[in-house]
Amino acid sequence: MHNPFSIYWNKNWTFQIVQMEGGIFLEAKGLGVFIRKPFLATEDPLTAADKLVYSEDKNRKSLFNSWKSKK
Repeated sequence: MHNPFSIYWNKNWTFQIVQMEGGIFLEAKGLGVFIRKPFLATEDPLTAADKLVYSEDKNRKSLFNSWKSKK
């Protein structure tokens, strides 16, 4: 696996594993968003990247639906 990497079902995102601030992090860039989370040694990079994007998508949908319901 090369760094940065991508997942075929998330073509708009690129992922990178970086070492900074005394830890290892998984960074995701795509659709105008930059997300970073700690990366554990027991995690699979592809699964961790998928979970990261899925949680961000779920959060954005929740925020959108709460904004939409206030109208």
